[in-house]
Amino acid sequence: MMDDFEKQIQQALSRKDPSPFFEARVLAAAKRDARARRANWQMWWASAVAASLLIVTGSAWQYEKGVRERAAGEQAKARLELALKVTSVKLQKISQKVEHIQN
Repeated sequence: MMDDFEKQIQQALSRKDPSPFFEARVLAAAKRDARARRANWQMWWASAVAASLLIVTGSAWQYEKGVRERAAGEQAKARLELALKVTSVKLQKISQKVEHIQN
């Protein structure tokens, strides 16, 4: 029984010739793996470029939005200052008329 087991082990561990086309299958698998790795790197770079473009575009949009809001605020401030000046001039004229009437 032990001799039979040893023979089975020896037979399992003995050198065997590879099947036909073994080398071709191994090389084809290696080539597929290389293509897959290259495709993964290309996908990674494309994703990185897309993410960078999104960040740059988003930042530029935020900057432009800030510039527009600041300009709108400056225009509102200028209109308010003008309205206050007009109101002040009218109030001075009314005050002068009231003083003239009282005197």
